[in-house]
Amino acid sequence: MALVAWFDEIQRDNMGDVAGGKGASLCSLFQSGFPVAEGFMVCSQAFREFMTDNQLWEEVLKTIESIDWEDDCSLSSAGERLRSRIMNAPMSEDLIQLISQYYARFGEDVPVAVRSSGTAEDLEDTSFAGQQETFLYVVGKDNLVQFIKACWASLYNDCAIFYRREKGFDESEIAIAVVVEKMVNSEKSGVLFTTNPITNDRSVVMIEATWGLGEGLVQGLVNPDNYVIQKETCVFDSRYIAEKEIMIVRKDACGGVETVDVPGELLNAPVLTDDECKQLVELARKTEAYYQKPQDIEWAFENNKLYLLQSRPITTLK
Repeated sequence: MALVAWFDEIQRDNMGDVAGGKGASLCSLFQSGFPVAEGFMVCSQAFREFMTDNQLWEEVLKTIESIDWEDDCSLSSAGERLRSRIMNAPMSEDLIQLISQYYARFGEDVPVAVRSSGTAEDLEDTSFAGQQETFLYVVGKDNLVQFIKACWASLYNDCAIFYRREKGFDESEIAIAVVVEKMVNSEKSGVLFTTNPITNDRSVVMIEATWGLGEGLVQGLVNPDNYVIQKETCVFDSRYIAEKEIMIVRKDACGGVETVDVPGELLNAPVLTDDECKQLVELARKTEAYYQKPQDIEWAFENNKLYLLQSRPITTLK
C-alpha cells in the first residue's frame, strides 16, 4: 500500500481508508475535474507504519482504556501524553525522503496547506469538523514533516477521543492521513451550503463570505457576508453585507498566518460580485449532483479563480 500518492493516483475502491474522509473527497473531486488545487496524500498506511515502528499502538489503547470519563482532567492528561509521544517519536528516513521528493515537485519552498484527514471523519452521520488540525502556509520540507506529525498527533485531541467514544468507534481501527496541497492565496473565501441548513430549504444555496482566508469564518472569529440564492435561477432571496473588521492572511515569507485589520475601503464592501455568486451556485449544483446529497463546501478565490477547498455532507439536516 502506498505511503505517499498524488491526488490522481489514489484508487477509488478504497479511497476513504487510504486518504481519510477529507482526503478522499479532495482526491475524488480532483479526479473528476472540479477546481481543486494540486496536492498529494501522506496516506493512512504511513501513519500506521509510524505507530508500529515506534511501538505506540499498545500505548494508545492502554492510555485510552485508563481514562476516567467522568473526569475532564483524566481525558486531558491522556490526550496530552499521546500527542507528546507522537511528536517526539522519529519518522523514518525513508518516509521523510519520500515526502521531500513529492514536496519538491511543487517547486522550491512553495507554501502548502497541511490538513488532517481521519479515516472516520465526514461519514454520513458523523462530523469531525474542527477536531483535527489544519496548518496553512507551511514552507520548507523540515516544517512540512513536523506539521504532518502534528496532524497525526491531533488524532488524539481531547474532543476527538471523546467524540469517537460517544460514537462507538474502535480505537484499534482508527487511522489518519494528511493532505498536502498547494496553498490557495485567498483574496476572498468562505463556506456554502447546497441546502439552507437553518430552514432545510433544498431549493436555495446559502453562502457566507469574508476577506482573506476562510479560517476566521470557520473558527467563528469573523462576521461574514451572507447570501441566500435560488439554486436553479440564481435569484437572490436575501443579501446581508456585514461590517468585516478583521481578516486572516499570510504572515510572512517564512509561512504561517496572522490576523489583521480589514482595509477601510473593504470594511463594509460586499465580498462577492454577482458573477462570483453565480459561480458558487454553479459549483454548489455540480457538487451536490456529484455526491447526490447536500454538501457543506469551503471555497476561495485567488486571482479571480474559484477553488474548492473541501466538501463534506451536511449532517444536521432534518
